[in-house]
Formats: sequence, structure tokens, C-alpha cells
Amino acid sequence: MARADPAEQAMIRLELRRFASRCDMQEGLIRRADSLREVARLVNISVPYKLSNEMDAREYQRRVGLTAEERARELIGEQVAEFCRAEGDFRDKLRAKMRDEWSNLTGPLGHLRNWANNRLLAAEQVE
Repeated sequence: MARADPAEQAMIRLELRRFASRCDMQEGLIRRADSLREVARLVNISVPYKLSNEMDAREYQRRVGLTAEERARELIGEQVAEFCRAEGDFRDKLRAKMRDEWSNLTGPLGHLRNWANNRLLAAEQVE
């Protein structure tokens, strides 16, 4: 079928609406996620082949990535704040736990690993 075919265009629009609703659902799940592992799992959403040339589909995928990055930054901020409140040996345990959890930041969220380490380093230097 040619791209100018109205039936094909209607099918692409239908598929795009389905993908948009799937992305919206994924964003809601990411906002409710309570661990970095879950956020890293939910950020991976692939664009269906039929929509690979559609810019709107790429925009929905990008929006899911931005939501996941925002939620991951919130979770990391909470972890660093908890680290600042901790004392003594518990800090060492928290540091190890945080670094272990930050190892889950891969793929589209991989750049946040360095950001998280810098936040932790800054928190350690303040105290």
C-alpha cells in the first residue's frame, strides 16, 4: 500500500493513538514507581515499526524518558537526604545500598549515575 492511501493513513493514526495511550499509562506507572530499578525498567518503551517514521511517536517516547529522568532524580534526592540524616556506621551501609541501586541506572538513564555520585559527594563534603 502506498503512503498516500487513506486506509493506511487511518491505520497509522489509530496505531499512533494506541501508542500515545500506552505512553501515558507508562508515565503514570513511572510517577508511582518507588525504586530506581522499577523506573529503569519502565523507561524502556519501543516505538512500533509502523510508527518508526512518525515524529509524534518519537515525541511520546521522549516524554516518557523525561518523566523517568525526573522521577529518578527525585528518588536519588530522597536517598541523598536520607544519607545526610544518617549517622556513623549506618552511613556506610546506606552508601553501599545507594551505589548498588544506582547500578540499575542503565540505558536512557545511565547519565544519572554520575549525577547521583556528584550529589552524594557534595553531601559528604557539606557535613
